[in-house]
Amino acid sequence: MPFYKATLSYKGTRYLGWQIQPEGQTVQGELNRALIAVSKSEDIHTIGSGRTDAGVHALGQVVRLETPLVIEPKSLVLALNANLPADIRVLECEESHKDFHPTFGAESKWYSYFFVQSRYPDPIIGELVAEQGFPVDEARMRAAAKAFLGTHDFANFFTEGTEVKSTVRTIFECSLHRSNPYGAPFHQAGEVWELRFHGNGFLKQMVRLMVGAIWNAGRGKIGPADIAKALQAPQREKLSAVAPAHGLYLMRVVYPSN
Repeated sequence: MPFYKATLSYKGTRYLGWQIQPEGQTVQGELNRALIAVSKSEDIHTIGSGRTDAGVHALGQVVRLETPLVIEPKSLVLALNANLPADIRVLECEESHKDFHPTFGAESKWYSYFFVQSRYPDPIIGELVAEQGFPVDEARMRAAAKAFLGTHDFANFFTEGTEVKSTVRTIFECSLHRSNPYGAPFHQAGEVWELRFHGNGFLKQMVRLMVGAIWNAGRGKIGPADIAKALQAPQREKLSAVAPAHGLYLMRVVYPSN
C-alpha cells in the first residue's frame, strides 16, 4: 500500500491536540476523515511526528500517511485540503515508504513560544499569542534560557501521563528574541517575544514548563542556579506553573535527510 510523507500546519485552538482521543475533536481525527473521503476507503493509517497538547499550534507537523490510493503527491495535497477544516492545512507532500517513522526517525525538533506583555488576552490574536501579565527583566530571562542548554535530566520539567524510558534530553538552543510590533489591526498586542527551543526530543509539557521557569526568572522569583539545581535532582515542586498552550508552536521536525 502506498505511503506518503506530509507536512501539516494547524491552529490548535479547537482541538484536543494532535492524537485521536476517545471523545472530542483532534487534528489526527480530522486528517483521517479527510484521507478516508479522498481514498474512498477506511483502510488508512496516519502517524505523526509527536503529540501536541490541546490548544497547541503547528507550522511543521510531519505525518506519514498510509492509504490504498495511488495519487500524485501534489494532487493529494489539493484533495486533502479540500476536505479539511480551514484551521488545518497540508503544506506539502511526497512519496514515502513503510520504513519511515515520523516519531522515531526524527533527529530533533524546533518549538517556538510567543508571548506579549499584557494582563488581558488581545481580542484579535488572543488565541495565537500568550500573555505574560507581570513585568519581566529581559537579561534575567536570557540568563535563565541559557541554563537549559546541554544534556540534562528533565524529570522536573514534564508532567506524567505518557510513559517514557528516559527523561534525559539535549537542548541545542534556548533563546529569547524580540519580534517587531504588529501593524494594524494587531498593534494592540504590542511587542511580541519569542522563545526558541531546539532539542533532540521533548517530554509532555516540557517546553511550557521551561517557559514558565524563564518567566519566573524574569520576575526575579528564581535564577539560573535554581534551574541548574532542578536539572540535577528531582524536587517536590515545579519551578513554575505550566505556561498556557496557545503560545506554543511546533515549528519544524528535522530528519537525517533534511
